[in-house]
Amino acid sequence: MFDIFHRTIVLVSACTLGVAASDLSATAATTGTLRTWNYALQTDQGGLPNRALAQIRGEEGSSLWLSCTRVAADEGDPPQAAVAVTVMQKAYLGPSDPKGRSTVYWLDDHPPEVSHWVYRDRYGQLRGEDQVMGFVASLATAQTLIVELANFRLEPQSVKFALDPAETNAVAERFSKDCRSIATARD
Repeated sequence: MFDIFHRTIVLVSACTLGVAASDLSATAATTGTLRTWNYALQTDQGGLPNRALAQIRGEEGSSLWLSCTRVAADEGDPPQAAVAVTVMQKAYLGPSDPKGRSTVYWLDDHPPEVSHWVYRDRYGQLRGEDQVMGFVASLATAQTLIVELANFRLEPQSVKFALDPAETNAVAERFSKDCRSIATARD
């Protein structure tokens, strides 16, 4: 029904609105694999990159999103990019205050990492270029990611992602490269 161009438009539109379907890849749904990344790079009318999105499905309808979006800057200011890691799940999490909630994640058998994620409805989001790019770099060689989100009652809601390190490393490298291009693109 949708070709790759139309699926990319739907993916970008869904993320722009903050509403994303848990499965945007028909082939991933039919093969049953949870280890396939979806990747989209959006360009503006001049051909400059302005948004990069990567998504992988996890257990129980969850998904992990990496996003990098060019943000309009004042005239004369250098371009800026807003980057985020977002984990979406089926269970309602509720809103957090602007500082976020402590969120724990594990990569393989490494010790847990704690950071503040901002919560809305059914997703938690890690923001800030240094934190996000550090997360992406750590994710690049992992086989397993477990994120323990907390709902509005502060009850833990764990989601698990099975990763293929070679594929994840390629996605992490491309995302980092594309995000640098987005941040330095000139109109």
